Amino acid sequence: MSRMASRSSHPRRLAVACLAALLVFAPVGCRPSSPSPPPGGQAKEAAPAPRQNDGARKTVVATPRPAPATPPRFVDVARESGIDFTYFNDEAAENWLIVEVMGGGAAWLDVDLDGWLDLYLTEGCRLEKSQKGDGEHRDRLYRGRGAAGFREVSAVAGIGDDHYGQGVAVGDYDADGFPDLYLANFGPAVLLHNNGDGTFTDVTASTGIDFAKWGTSAAFADLDHDGQLDIYACTFLDNRLGNNKACDYPQGRGYCGPGSYVGEQDQVWVSGGDGTFVECSADLGFTETNGRGKGLAVSIVDLDDDLLPEVYVGNDMTPNYLYTRRSGVGSPARYEELATSAGCAVSDDGENEASMGIATEDFDGDGRPDIFLAHFYQAKNTLYQNLGNLLFADISRKTRIAATSLHNLGFGTVGLDWDRDGRMEMFVATGHVLGPRVQPYQMQPQLLWQAANGTFVDVSDDVGGDYFGGKWLGRAAAGADYDNDGDLDLAVSHNISPVALLRDDTAAPGRFLGLDLRTPSRIPPVGGRVEVHCDGRKTIRPISSGGSYLSSHDPRILVALPPGESPADVTIHWPSGRVDSLRLGADAYWQVLEGDAPKRMNPPQATSGRGQSTVGMR
Repeated sequence: MSRMASRSSHPRRLAVACLAALLVFAPVGCRPSSPSPPPGGQAKEAAPAPRQNDGARKTVVATPRPAPATPPRFVDVARESGIDFTYFNDEAAENWLIVEVMGGGAAWLDVDLDGWLDLYLTEGCRLEKSQKGDGEHRDRLYRGRGAAGFREVSAVAGIGDDHYGQGVAVGDYDADGFPDLYLANFGPAVLLHNNGDGTFTDVTASTGIDFAKWGTSAAFADLDHDGQLDIYACTFLDNRLGNNKACDYPQGRGYCGPGSYVGEQDQVWVSGGDGTFVECSADLGFTETNGRGKGLAVSIVDLDDDLLPEVYVGNDMTPNYLYTRRSGVGSPARYEELATSAGCAVSDDGENEASMGIATEDFDGDGRPDIFLAHFYQAKNTLYQNLGNLLFADISRKTRIAATSLHNLGFGTVGLDWDRDGRMEMFVATGHVLGPRVQPYQMQPQLLWQAANGTFVDVSDDVGGDYFGGKWLGRAAAGADYDNDGDLDLAVSHNISPVALLRDDTAAPGRFLGLDLRTPSRIPPVGGRVEVHCDGRKTIRPISSGGSYLSSHDPRILVALPPGESPADVTIHWPSGRVDSLRLGADAYWQVLEGDAPKRMNPPQATSGRGQSTVGMR
C-alpha cells in the first residue's frame, strides 16, 4: 500500500528517497505527518531544459509512440447482464481501519458444470461485527446463463457468509468433481463445500479450519505433493478495532499505512485426505522472518521448469517471498525461501514495494513465466524477467513498465493477449487508498499493450467507453472468457462503485485455442505447462493457481493463434512427468484428460436459470 524511503548516502539517491517519503502514508521509519502525494494523479516526464550554446539551434523530432494495429475495446456490461453489486466497506463509520479501503474479491467458477462460468463476489459487513457476521450483508453468487446473462442465486445456493469478505479461492478439495470455495475474511475464514446440485454448505468447523485474523488472497494447490489439494492463505496485518488510528496529511485526515502495524504469519492448510485440514506452515518451511510478511497476493506456478510449483507471495512494504521445494521426491515436503538471492524480493534499487497484485505469465516470450507486480502511487510497477534457474532481473525501466505506472496505484492485475498478436499484455485495476480527502483518489484503469520491441505502452485512453473514460477505486480483477467466445473478459471490483464486467469486444484478428486440463485424480495440474505451435508462432503458458488480488481466474488456458487454417500442435507437460502431444483444431475449447484422447467441447446452450445443462462433447 505504500512506498518506503530508501537509505543512501549519495545526494541524488537521498533526494529521491526524501521525495518518496513525501508521497507515502505511514511508511516504516517515517512519521504520519508526511506530506501527501501531489494532486493531479498524472506523472509526466519533464521536458529537458534548454541549454545555452554558441547560437546553433537543434530541432528535436519526437519519436512517434508505437500503437497497436487493432484498437482495444472493452465494454462494461455488468448491469445489462444482470450483475448489480456494490461492495459495502463500512467506511462511513470512520474507524480508520485499513481494511475499509482494500475492497472485495471476485472468483470465476462453474458451480453446476453447465459449461457457463459463474461469478462469486465477496461482501463486507459492519466492522464491529466482523468476527461474528452482521446478518445484513452477504456474499453474492451470480449464475452464468450464456446470452441470457447472469442471475443472482445467492439465497437459493445457500450463500450466507456475512463476515467482512476479502479474497476468494476456488478448488475441488474433496475431488468430487465440483469446485468448492475458500473465503478469506477480515475475521473467520470460511470453507464452502459444493454439494453438486447448485448449493453450498459451510463445512469450516468440520474440516478443521480455524482462523479468525485478516486473510487476503488465497490459492489451492497440492503443496506437499500427496495427491490432495491444500490451501495457501495470505495474512495481512494486526489492524483491528482497538489499535486503529488515523494519519494526518496536508489535505486532511486519512488512512495510515502498513508500516503502522505488525504483519501476520500466512496460513498453509494441508489436506489430510479425509476432508479435514491441518495448519502446517512451519512444518513445510513457510515460516516468515519475524512474522512480518504482510501478504496481499499469491501465485503458485512452476518458475524453474521442474514441474514442481513455486509459491510467490507479494508482501506490502516488506520483501516478497519465493518458496521452492528443496526436499527430494519421496521425502516429506519442505520449502526454502530464496527471493532475495533470486532477485525478486525487492526492486532494482533495493527498495521494498507495495505488491498489491501479481500476474505470472511469459511476458517476454522466452518460454519462462515472468512476474509482474502492481505497486503504489508514484512508485513504479515491477516486471521481473525470469532468467532461469530461479534467478530474476527487474526490467521495469527498459520495458517502460516503470514509465507507464508512476501515475497509478495498482491492485488486481491480469495478463492477457487482447489483440491476439502472441505477446502478453496486462490490465491493472487502479485507485488510491488514503481516503477521499487526499487526492488523487479515484483513478483511470490501465490497459497495456506490448510492442514488438518488448516495451509496453499505456493504451487506456484508446479503449473508449464509459469505463476506461472514468475513474474508479479498482481492487480485485479476475479474468475469464465468460461468454466462451475466445477472448478474455474481466470482472473488476471497486470501493464505492458497482462491480464492472468488462466484455472484450476488440476486433482482433486471428483465432483461439481453449484448454480445459484435467487429471485422473481430479487435482488441477498446477506446476505443469502447455506449449502451442501454430504457423510459426510458439506460445508457452504456465498452469498456475492464484494471481491478481483477492481473485480467482477462469481455470481454463486460453491461447491466441494467428490467422489461417492450420491446426495447433499442443504439448502438455503434466506435473506427473507425462508429456502428451496433440493436434487440435482452432476456435474451440478442448477438454484434455491426462493420458486420454482430447474431446472438443460443444458450445453450451444458454439456460433460463431454472435448470441445468451439460456441456456436450464430440
